[in-house]
Amino acid sequence: PVFDNPKSSISESFRVLRTNLRYLLLEKKNKTIILTSTVGGEGKTFTSVNLAAITAMSDKKTLLMGFDLRKPKLHLQFDMDNDIGISTFLIGQHTANEIIRTTHIKNLYVALSGPVPPNPAELIESEKMGRFMEMVQDKFDYVIIDSPPVAAVTDAVLLSRFADFALYVVRQNYSTKNAIKVVNDIATNIPHVNIVVNDVEMVKSYGYKYGYGYDYTYSYGYGYYEDEENMKNGIFTKLKKYF
Repeated sequence: PVFDNPKSSISESFRVLRTNLRYLLLEKKNKTIILTSTVGGEGKTFTSVNLAAITAMSDKKTLLMGFDLRKPKLHLQFDMDNDIGISTFLIGQHTANEIIRTTHIKNLYVALSGPVPPNPAELIESEKMGRFMEMVQDKFDYVIIDSPPVAAVTDAVLLSRFADFALYVVRQNYSTKNAIKVVNDIATNIPHVNIVVNDVEMVKSYGYKYGYGYDYTYSYGYGYYEDEENMKNGIFTKLKKYF
């Protein structure tokens, strides 16, 4: 959405997230961010992809890494094959340069997970993994890690040793309140955990929208940000008045 509809309110939401992260990571030279959640379906990969895209669109060389080695789906977001990736690199079948691929977005690169290995945790803990992370952190301005849910496997905790910052994604009307207990439990093992609330329902009231505090098309200046649905409604209204 942030690439296809850069003037939408959701794009502005990701710009705000990007700006807040830059303040929080101000003293870090090469910034590495890990994203996780409690279970699948909370929007972790959606948030990872759009955060990476909006970061790359600000002229920052960004690498998005698909580390859900057990249930890979990042390749579907970019319509790429998943025949090569992090798993095939870690077992020596491919080089780092071969698995880091360009995308249709300038400055955005991806390293997909690759075929599902039988031993994901062992691969993540390997020395080769550590050297690989040092290399990409030196090469890119931002490294964004899309990791598995923490309630399912321990991979996110293992990956957190490479991260400067962690975003924990919860979803309105989907995540349970127990998710907050999970955040408290992992906070000692994952650095600087912050929560991102995804899929906040926009409720209309008295002609305005509420959710995320305000509708960005209104609170940041009416007409600056255009939602696709609002644009369609606006065109329809004008045509109706005309006829």
